[in-house]
Amino acid sequence: MATLRERITAPAHLDVPEPTGGLTFRAASRDDVVGMHAVAVAAAAADDPLARPSTGALERALSTAGMDVPRDTVVGVDPDGHVQAFGIVIDVPSRVTAARAVLEGAVHPAHRGRGVGRRVLDWQVGRARQRLALLDVDLPASLDVGGPRGASGLRLAARAGFAPVRTWVAMQLVFGEQHDGPSSQALPDGLVVRASTADDIEPLRTAKNDAFRDHWGSQPMVASDWHGFLTAAVSRPDLSRVVVDADGRVLAFAIVEVDPDAFAARGRSFGYVHWVGVVRSARGRGLAPLVLDAAIRAMRADGLAAAVLDVDAENPSGAVRLYEGLGFVAGDAHVTASIAI
Repeated sequence: MATLRERITAPAHLDVPEPTGGLTFRAASRDDVVGMHAVAVAAAAADDPLARPSTGALERALSTAGMDVPRDTVVGVDPDGHVQAFGIVIDVPSRVTAARAVLEGAVHPAHRGRGVGRRVLDWQVGRARQRLALLDVDLPASLDVGGPRGASGLRLAARAGFAPVRTWVAMQLVFGEQHDGPSSQALPDGLVVRASTADDIEPLRTAKNDAFRDHWGSQPMVASDWHGFLTAAVSRPDLSRVVVDADGRVLAFAIVEVDPDAFAARGRSFGYVHWVGVVRSARGRGLAPLVLDAAIRAMRADGLAAAVLDVDAENPSGAVRLYEGLGFVAGDAHVTASIAI
């Protein structure tokens, strides 16, 4: 296989989209985060009513290692200068088994049906090709988009040639309805389960990269991006749990975030379990249900009403069955659609 630089055709020059639907386009800046977030919230209310995107998630996207904000973003603004659409191209910075560019964005529902989304997506595809065409690596590569099953953004992507490649199931455990009894899981000798601390950030990155090495679409997290996740305002290390051995090595983890701004959409307070994992050398010892059970109990003790997570429907470790065994109930599905290049 040729390198990406040799085999990817990319536009030599890429202008912002032409005006359409009453919007003009320009590069975004960090000053646009508030306006972009408002669009993301309005879009989620129409497409994914149980979700409310956080400002922190948008800021993290714009802070991804290697992100060139003026060149990797675009916003559509109305005549009053208000952001009504945006697109972001995230060149995933770690490339071990594959190179990926993730296309994120939204169009305010009031401005849909006017060609805005198509213009933004066309621009994103061109910019993603430019980014990947710079790489002298011999790896498979893809452009990825995601969204709730049936959402307008996925229909638009399908017309542009993106095909579904993975389904993610949202699962919820409502405290008081399930998970009332004491844990029956015994901790193996020599291991300790405890809350995570700031000292665990880098050991957790090592553990996460190992645990997710065989998961679809996963590439190792770089240190700066991982630190950004675990120090964000929504991060709750006090509710997150790790299992460590006698040498202090992290063997398993459940990492929790809490965003009070998202409670109203779901109708209750909740903790979001962003990652659950076990390093490969410690698998088969029952550590995944143990560490998740510990995080669930911490969330419940903190006064939250539920725990929420998303799981790959084809996860090879049988994660769906694990979560169902702890009382999680499956809900809506999200889809990742891709173009291989």
